Amino acid sequence: MTAGADRLRPAWTSLPESLRAAALDVIGGEYISDAPAHGGFSATYAGTVVTTGGRAFVKAAGADWHADSVRLLRQEIVTLSTLPSGVAPRVLGTVQDDIGAVLVVEAIDGRHPGRPWTADDLHAVADALAVVGTTPAPRTLTAADESMVPGFTRWQEIAATPDLRGALPPSVRDSLPRLRELEAEFAGAVRGDVLVHDDVRADNILIADGRAHLLDWPHARRGAAWVDLPCVLPSIEASGGPTCTQAYPVFEEHGAPPPRDLLPVIAGFASYLWAEQSRPEIPQLPGLRAFQRAQAGPALRWLAALV
Repeated sequence: MTAGADRLRPAWTSLPESLRAAALDVIGGEYISDAPAHGGFSATYAGTVVTTGGRAFVKAAGADWHADSVRLLRQEIVTLSTLPSGVAPRVLGTVQDDIGAVLVVEAIDGRHPGRPWTADDLHAVADALAVVGTTPAPRTLTAADESMVPGFTRWQEIAATPDLRGALPPSVRDSLPRLRELEAEFAGAVRGDVLVHDDVRADNILIADGRAHLLDWPHARRGAAWVDLPCVLPSIEASGGPTCTQAYPVFEEHGAPPPRDLLPVIAGFASYLWAEQSRPEIPQLPGLRAFQRAQAGPALRWLAALV
């Protein structure tokens, strides 16, 4: 599985001149070079920009670019302004106007895990999730039990859609009555007051000096501890790591509850992946459906072993 779309982001020079100038003003100095990020599922510019005054990671988009990508960038700017220090990359500066939006954060020198996955990487990610799951969420964040429904409660939809239902592994298809019951428990299972990243996956993690840094925070919510775990484990398996079942004990060492305690969330995330991977491709986000499909397999196998 590739870590995000297998493509380069838009070029630095494709940004409106005023947005480039705003980013350089935050970093300081004159432009020297930039290195666009490879992969990811957003049509914004994202890359490390080097100037005579320093270097930083910049995300930016013109107001008339891909609407969902611009909306998520603006949401990430708002979210990062509310998070406590040390949880997410440090914000150096932001700009939002009628021309577009710019987010400038510290550049983290690290690597994405999964090449290959190691025990140290798993423990680093588990430690990061433990920190997030004990961090009180700002009250301004949306509540998970409200905002994750109906996106993560799709079993009724899947059961009523012949193509989606018929393509399920038989063990999962036979469990649809139980999965619809679990769906009713989802909101209660994700309700809480701690920080939830809600998009933890291999390409949104950088390992640096033994620590896992969680990137890309536009989906952050206020919810229950360890809600992110059912999201990241299928990504670990799909990117060449251990299976969800094999990896789970590492996270239990860091305080994760038994997997059956998270079963409504595990089922909910699997329903999201299975429903989304079948939708039409988005031209501006090539590879998204294949990426979701690659994670849906591990998620469904894990779910089948638990229900």
